[in-house]
This record gives sequence, C-alpha cells and structure tokens, in this order.
Amino acid sequence: MKKVLITTLETFFLITLFFFTISALFIDWGEQQFSFLAQSFLHGSLDISQFPTALNDAVFFAGKYYWPLGPFPALILTPFVFIFNFLNSFFYQKYLQIPLIFGIIYLIYVISKKIGYKAKDALYLAASFVFASPFLAIILYSWSWQFAIVVSVFLIFLAIYEHFTKKRYVIIGIIYACLLLTRVTASFGIVFFILDVIFSKSTSKQKVLSLVKLLTPLFIALVLLFIYNYTRFGNIFEQGYSYQILRGGVLKAREYGLFSLIHVPGNLYYFLLATPAPVLLDGVSRVLKFPYIAYDPWGMSIFFTSPYFLYLFFMKYRDLTSKFLWITVVAIALPIFLYYGVGPRQFGYRYSLDFLPFIFLILIKNYKIQKGNLHPGFKLLIIVAYLFDLYLLMTHV
Repeated sequence: MKKVLITTLETFFLITLFFFTISALFIDWGEQQFSFLAQSFLHGSLDISQFPTALNDAVFFAGKYYWPLGPFPALILTPFVFIFNFLNSFFYQKYLQIPLIFGIIYLIYVISKKIGYKAKDALYLAASFVFASPFLAIILYSWSWQFAIVVSVFLIFLAIYEHFTKKRYVIIGIIYACLLLTRVTASFGIVFFILDVIFSKSTSKQKVLSLVKLLTPLFIALVLLFIYNYTRFGNIFEQGYSYQILRGGVLKAREYGLFSLIHVPGNLYYFLLATPAPVLLDGVSRVLKFPYIAYDPWGMSIFFTSPYFLYLFFMKYRDLTSKFLWITVVAIALPIFLYYGVGPRQFGYRYSLDFLPFIFLILIKNYKIQKGNLHPGFKLLIIVAYLFDLYLLMTHV
C-alpha cells in the first residue's frame, strides 16, 4: 500500500513539477536591473540613471542612480546583452537564469551520487533543494534579487562539486572570487575550504601552496570590488546600501543600524519560526476563506518550506567535515542575521540560500552515512513539502 501511494505521488509530483517549470518561463519579467547594468557597462558607465524602470531599490548618490548588488551577475550578462543589441532585442535575465537552474539540479544530482546515493535518490535530493525550499519561488521570478541568488547558489554548488571531484583549489578560489562579486555573505563559504586545507594530511608546504591558490583569486576580486565601490561612492567599503532608496518598514529597520544585534531576533524568527498566516473572511472574525492559509512575504520558517531539514536534529556530527560545514554555516549566517534587511517580497527566508547549500550538504552526507538510502518516509516528506509550497505560491493573495 505504501509503495502504491509513493508511486502515485511520484507521478503527480513529476507532472506538477513539469508544468510548474514550464509556467516559470512566462511569469513576471520585471526588475531587470542587472541587464540594465550590463547595458551601462557596454557604454562605459557604472550607473543605471538612464533606465527609469530600474530604480526600484536603487541607490541615489551624487546625482546618479546605482545598483548596490555585486557586479558579477551583470558581467556574465554583458556578452548576451551585447549580442541582443545587434538584434534590437532586450536580453532578459530569465534567459540565463533557466539554464543556471538546470545546472544547479545537475550539480546536486552529481554531488549526491558522489556521496553514494543511487540515481533515483540523487534525483529526489536535487528536486528537494530546488523545488521544496525557499528556492522554489526563485524559479518563478527573474527579478534582479532572485537572479543574484540563482547565480550564487549555482557557484556554491559548483565549488562543492569541484571539492568532490578534482579538488583544484585555484578553481574553487576563482569560483569564490565570483561569489564575492555577487553576494559578499555567500563568499564567506570559503571558510570550509580553508579549514579543509589546514586540517588535511598534506605537508606544511603543500598547505601553504593550496591556500595561496585558494585565496589569491579572492584577494584579486576584493581589490576589484574596492575599486568598483570607490569609483561609485568614494569609499572602498561602501556598496551603496547606506544610500539605498527605501520606504516603510525596511527604511525604519535601517535606522537601527545596517548591521546590529537588534536585528538578530527578527531574522531568526523568519528563518526558524514564522508560520503561514490565516486568510480571514472579513478581517475581523476568525472565519477563514480560501485559500485558508497564505505565506508571509516577509518570510517563513525553513521547517515549513523544507520540513525534511528536521532530520538534522536526529543526526550525529562527529566527523571533522561535518564540524567544518557547521562552522561555515555560522560564518555565513552571522552577518546575514545581523543585517537590517529581512528580505521582503520573498517565499521563505531567501537570504538563507547563502548558507542553505552547506546545511543541505550536512544533511545528505550524514543521512547517507547513518541511515543509508533514502527511506520512503523521507521521499514522501519531499513530495508533500513541494506540494504544500506550490499550494502557497499558486494561491498567494
């Protein structure tokens, strides 16, 4: 009976997955700041003042408008924008975002197989991260905030893939240099690879050489980022977030400090505790109307979007690699939880996607060691999580 139920749900899972992925091609093409910034790069400019539709969340400084997020997503768009200019067409970010998403699925699949999972289980795990986590809504939208996350998640899994295959530290260093120029907090994931080198069984000379290979590209990227910041704002440490045009609750939150301990409880709440909200019939009584519950665009707990992460509480983490991964998670999460911006206009807690790949790696690595192949209950949880998340997304009011 359980096998029949799983097979039926798998079939439904695959059908809805297909239609959801196809529908993502046609939903919301707005907020294309990186494509506009790529246009500016082609014209020798760093601002986006000439694009009135690109000024949402922009920075106003010295009479010009700038985009505060890192420049790497715009840089990889530049050749495509250049080609499309000749065709008198606009290159939308989604054109590149979709193949990157398929790249993420492939990388997770290969990493899972490297850990020891059979092909079907590896596909389940790839689907669980992409379609049963805060990443699900990222697929729907190619807004610049989401596009930057897709780029960073792809790069993180690419570095993990390199770690499990050829383990070339110069390649990992280049990947993290690109991450630094995409999302600074995501680049803190370099901690894992530094620890891996330091505590390896290599000689001291080999460790030093590996660290040089790993950190040199990151140092070069940091210098480039400093030059980019100084050219725009006259301050190597200013990316523009202090001057960002904001309103409402986000603006009020920034008044308490760009980074502050006061922001930690709010960020932790939306990452760990926030629940779906009831949809009231009249706004006064407790009578509900369809769709009965809705997600909060300020955030929702990871245990609602991805309940399979509850398995983390039933694992033991005695090996060094798991400890290094948890240290890395803390290193990435700390500045995120100190940051004033919780990340509105989101499904789940999207900033967690800077460190969620490492938590996901902890889960699948230790699950394989301690429990073996994926149990039917785990697969069922993935399917239910996907359908629940899909319901909240499709019925959003």
